[in-house]
Amino acid sequence: MKNRARRLCAIAAACAALCGSHADAASAGGGKPACEPLSGNLVVSQFQPGIPQRPRRIVVLEYMFAEDLAALGVTPVGMADAANYAGWFDYDKERLAAVPDVGTRQEPSFEAIAALKPDLILGVGLRHASIFAALNRIAPTVLFQYSPDLEKNGTSLTQLDWARKIFRTIACLAGREDEAGAVEARLDAGLARDAQRIAQAGRSGEQVAWLQELGLPDRYWAFTGNSMAGGVARALGVELGYAAPTREGTTYVTSEDLLKKPGMAVLFVSSTGPEVALKQKLDSPIWPFVPARRAGRVALVERNLWVFGGPMSALRLADTMTEQLLSLPPPKR
Repeated sequence: MKNRARRLCAIAAACAALCGSHADAASAGGGKPACEPLSGNLVVSQFQPGIPQRPRRIVVLEYMFAEDLAALGVTPVGMADAANYAGWFDYDKERLAAVPDVGTRQEPSFEAIAALKPDLILGVGLRHASIFAALNRIAPTVLFQYSPDLEKNGTSLTQLDWARKIFRTIACLAGREDEAGAVEARLDAGLARDAQRIAQAGRSGEQVAWLQELGLPDRYWAFTGNSMAGGVARALGVELGYAAPTREGTTYVTSEDLLKKPGMAVLFVSSTGPEVALKQKLDSPIWPFVPARRAGRVALVERNLWVFGGPMSALRLADTMTEQLLSLPPPKR
């Protein structure tokens, strides 16, 4: 009876996420996002009037925006750090590999951007506010606030919610509202499907850590409840082991901290390629005593699943979280 109740609760939660999170994106036109003025848009930190309708030549200075455009069927004409996209993102990496590079995300090249004759530039306020005027002289520029502000936006808003709002805004700028509705419907269907799989396996409510390897001995990022991983976990009906929200959506944890979480599974995101096995990564004096490892409840996730992306990254994150969690034995009751 308890397992059945948990399954029903998880399915209900998934349906609530499906209906609630998508409702503010859709108008009466069958899932098409409702476009709002940039001046009142929470995710937009800076812009100037004069943005063209349906721009065709868009330069992006952040990976998330490249992924978003690709999901909408648009190939950017230029992209910052283009060569490194595939190392962190999997979505449409073959197509985006051919996009011309315009310098780094921290220091884009004005000359390279201008040579592409863009009609719109998309950047991030935290990196590009100081060069906004220079970018705007090349082409109309929109800067986004990359993450929600805990003080202004509250603790219930996750990076998943925020990324979806950025995606809708980019769709409106590009005149691709119909395509955006289809992408978000696909994401919602995927979240509901994965939540149902977890519920049917009797694993709803399970505690899991999404742990990012940093290349430091026994020290990691654990993603918190307001991160992309937190938003996905909530939709799937599982609980992050380190749920308390933080400004960046992450908190530092050590192997010693994991000793205090006896029922938690660990999904361990690699900082290297598949050539380095999980066993090598957990080779330390502390890891053999971590309850998750002793119970065989640690799974390795490859690094090109970036949790600062858009809807397609969120869908892949949900699928991977579900597959990896279900590949591990359940906690002992």
